[in-house]
Amino acid sequence: MEAVRLKTYFDNPERVSLEEIEVLQKNSLNLSCLQQILEAFPHIALLLNEYRQIVAYNSKAINYFFSKNDSEIFGKRLGEALNCIHSKEMEAGCGTSLFCRECGAAQSIKITTDNRINSVSECRIIVEKQEGEIFLDFRVHTSKITLDRQNLTLFAVEDIQNEKRRQVLERVFFHDVLNTASAIKGIAEVLPQLNNSEEFDDFVRMLQYSADQLIDEIQAQRNLIYAENGLLKIHFAEISINEILSRAEALYKNHDIAKGKILETEYLLNDIKIKTDSTILVRALSNLVKNALEAIEANQKIKIFSKVSEKELKFIVWNEGVIPDSVQLQIFQRSFSTKAKEGRGIGTYSVKLFIEKYLSGKVEFISNKELQTEFIITLYRNLI
Repeated sequence: MEAVRLKTYFDNPERVSLEEIEVLQKNSLNLSCLQQILEAFPHIALLLNEYRQIVAYNSKAINYFFSKNDSEIFGKRLGEALNCIHSKEMEAGCGTSLFCRECGAAQSIKITTDNRINSVSECRIIVEKQEGEIFLDFRVHTSKITLDRQNLTLFAVEDIQNEKRRQVLERVFFHDVLNTASAIKGIAEVLPQLNNSEEFDDFVRMLQYSADQLIDEIQAQRNLIYAENGLLKIHFAEISINEILSRAEALYKNHDIAKGKILETEYLLNDIKIKTDSTILVRALSNLVKNALEAIEANQKIKIFSKVSEKELKFIVWNEGVIPDSVQLQIFQRSFSTKAKEGRGIGTYSVKLFIEKYLSGKVEFISNKELQTEFIITLYRNLI
């Protein structure tokens, strides 16, 4: 084992050298038999040593590790082989960062290693590829085995991305859309019974608003599917920054989730125009506004404002309160949500997807006791 004393926030930072792994493979009489067993798994299957390093894997793992070269896989840990965005944060690598505390794969491996019991958990990983960040959803199964007196972990991975997408789709069409459609039906049933013209006009406006909301919900889900598949069409046109702020505010100023809460918008004194896809930008900004409104209590405040510099344009949504550390570590993952209902958790993920992939911008956040919570969309003026 390499003599190292490295810092860790979660699991053992130590590891053995690649030469020691090769000796283990060479001396194991059962390795060829074990390889056949790994190939029999319907999903990705890996064999890890007690330091979480890969010592064997099946052919189904190759596509996920983006390489057919054994030297680029053997000896690495899962996050390192996948190129997880957190795997290089610590000198000791995968399993030792703050994020690893919340990683389902790291948790499952540690449970099996420490307690010698089987474990199953869900895992969300953001990996860096040449074309940008890719979001993966796994269900991982870990179990302890002993091979030639070596304690090893059998690590099986089931890809559940389609399952997570289906849950989101079901939530939209079986919950949000159904609720809005029910509201439209209720208003339509009341309209014929109204005799007062002013009251009638109010209900007509409510009907129009609900119909617009229904269309918006369907289009939002369609655009998310298109965006994930690289099929979203963007349309650049000039629009003022204050108009973008106004549109984002209007979507939620009179919404149910804003009742009893303070929503302020700070407009530029000297407004400027930018060239962008206003539909995508307003959608992203309004998602951040909705998240902020859901995060605060009655009588608490959120603010929407912008900052303009020579090189950058920033759209900022600020709210009272601090996001828990465990949530901050997972905030932009596709299927992660602070809400209990399954299928939620596309808000911040979709914002990052739309802004970074289609508008060449950046999305980040700050959350601490001094500043409270800010989500920031940055667009670069040389690209707009």
